[in-house]
Amino acid sequence: MNTYWKDVPCLRLIIPLIVGILIYFFLPSSSWLLALLCFIILSISVCLFNFLPDFTKLKLAFVKGILLQCILISAGYFLCVIHTISSSKNWYKHNVAGYEYALVQLTEEPQSKAKTIKATVEIIQLLQKEKKIQTQGDAFVYFQKSESAMQLKQGDIILVKNIFKDIKANGNPGEFNYAAYCKSKNIFQSAFLKEHEWQQTSLHRENRSSFFSQAGKQTRSILKKNMKDSVSIGIAEALLIGYRNNIDNEVWQAYSNTGIVHIIAISGMHMAMIYVSVRWLLFLIPFMRKKRMLSLSIAILFMWMFACMTGLPPSVTRAAIMFTFLGIGEMVDRDISGLNNLAASAFSLLCINPFWLQDVGFQLSYLAVLSLLLFYSKVYHWIYISNRYLDAVWKLIAGTIAAQILTFPLCVYYFHQFPWLFLLTNLIAVPATTIILYAEIILVAFSWIKPFALFLGSCISHAITWLNTAVFFISKLSFAVWSGLQINMLQTIILFVIVMLFSVWLIKRKMMYLPWALGSVLLLACSFTFDRMNTLKRHTFIVYNAPKQKAIEFMNGETYFSPDTDSLLLNANAKRFLLQPSHLFFGVQEENKSIVQIKSSESLDLFLFEKKKIARIKRSNFNLPQAIQVDYVILSEQCKPDIHWLNSNFNTTEIIIDSSIPFWKTEEFKVNLSALKIPIHCVNEDGAFVVGL
Repeated sequence: MNTYWKDVPCLRLIIPLIVGILIYFFLPSSSWLLALLCFIILSISVCLFNFLPDFTKLKLAFVKGILLQCILISAGYFLCVIHTISSSKNWYKHNVAGYEYALVQLTEEPQSKAKTIKATVEIIQLLQKEKKIQTQGDAFVYFQKSESAMQLKQGDIILVKNIFKDIKANGNPGEFNYAAYCKSKNIFQSAFLKEHEWQQTSLHRENRSSFFSQAGKQTRSILKKNMKDSVSIGIAEALLIGYRNNIDNEVWQAYSNTGIVHIIAISGMHMAMIYVSVRWLLFLIPFMRKKRMLSLSIAILFMWMFACMTGLPPSVTRAAIMFTFLGIGEMVDRDISGLNNLAASAFSLLCINPFWLQDVGFQLSYLAVLSLLLFYSKVYHWIYISNRYLDAVWKLIAGTIAAQILTFPLCVYYFHQFPWLFLLTNLIAVPATTIILYAEIILVAFSWIKPFALFLGSCISHAITWLNTAVFFISKLSFAVWSGLQINMLQTIILFVIVMLFSVWLIKRKMMYLPWALGSVLLLACSFTFDRMNTLKRHTFIVYNAPKQKAIEFMNGETYFSPDTDSLLLNANAKRFLLQPSHLFFGVQEENKSIVQIKSSESLDLFLFEKKKIARIKRSNFNLPQAIQVDYVILSEQCKPDIHWLNSNFNTTEIIIDSSIPFWKTEEFKVNLSALKIPIHCVNEDGAFVVGL
């Protein structure tokens, strides 16, 4: 590290704050009073400490330090409590019973899906005939696609039926936990509304969010008017304002495989490009070079103007605040540690919203900037290049390498892959997207000059097409990406420790760090070996939560077998977002031959796996000569919940209702089967059924 601990006071503040936030994540509570009481008691203790005799204060100085750290820890916890909507008495879910209708306001621009219109709403009132109650809290609403739903705008207030239901995790192994993600956004429920279940009112409320959202919408409109290629428009929208709804999945995957997805996921890189380039242009003017504070202020102002043009989504706002702190630090004193300014911006952001700590974009943005601050200078000085053009190329390469040092463990943890060709693709993509981004800004600024705007729009389309061609070519190379990587949280932490220890050893040239680094590598290898041994001993049976589909798999060691692969392939998303994450989570590959004994008919499937008998009933239109003994019965597709028929044909210890049974039938099944007094697992409600045999 280039700075001493005493030179980064904000770093000493943010670490205990983060500890307090993490404690809340693991031990959540809705009691804000208890958290506040703890904070007050600790604060009073520090004040009383100052009344002690000087000798005692000096002797017990470490106690004061511990108390101050505990205050910050309790502050982090308290911030989480007060930002949790469920701790508010006005949260609509506390009062939802007895109210048939809700008055809601659209807080974001609605998004058009294949069959629905998705909107984020705030529930401002609950109503029932003559009575009503003021509430707060957000939820998702999916409107059945119709002409009236397509006309909805941000700020509209509508009356809807109070049919909100909890957002539940599908529970499939390795799958993205959408429910937890929504919870981090303080959204716990959603509703699907048919056309007759909602009514638009004449009320409409504009706010600052609406204004910035309208700015983003207007920007997208300008791009669409002046660019003709839909694929290019999708990339242009993502690059300029972070709007990714129009990007094709194949294009997104290609950018991800080549390690440049950050380019189309607007973040700190875009803010840095605007801030640094404006600052550089101003410093070219001799007068402005002398007025350093004015130049930096103008650069920060231009950065915020660009942020407003994007509609100020959270990722852009966070990045703008981060670089504002870095810019202010540069204005105040050139010698102030950049690391301290970075910590100050993170501290401020977490005070605004502590749940941003869970956001992947927040984590990667700060780790990338931290990595640049710590390692860029060292990497750049590896090679001396006298030619200024080649030196500019080397600066870009050095920056790319430096940014990857601290971000790659997190990228492997979240995205399960590592792009080997990230240097090549960044060398191509960063200059190209820089030019495209500036061209888009000019296009928006001068869109009123129609011939010029159309010409520039055509140039941008051709540039994006060329970039996409290069990205697709690189992504299709067999060695472009190392995929199928699976590490857990402990292994990720060990990987960070390894990176830091080796970095300190190489930078400081101190041999004392090398044994610790090698020991950490050995510890990571032991962890992987332990996981491998567990995989080889695994025998698992899974009934997946695949909406409106039947899907089961059997896993034996490192292999799996699925009798439903053909039907699931009809839905490409099921394979990509359900099966592949599960296979990656368990570390298994497909077995060509069946590892299960199967007897199948149109109405019934019988499986024998690891001495366990499993029956899947697809239609209850048959009768067996006598009841057969099975360990699990799966009710699927067109099966009927007839308890007498089930008793006369099967003896079982557990019943599973799979996800091919519609939600509206599920309750009927559970009520009818409750008389059997045996465990019933409903996949639609309880999540995927996973059992080790």
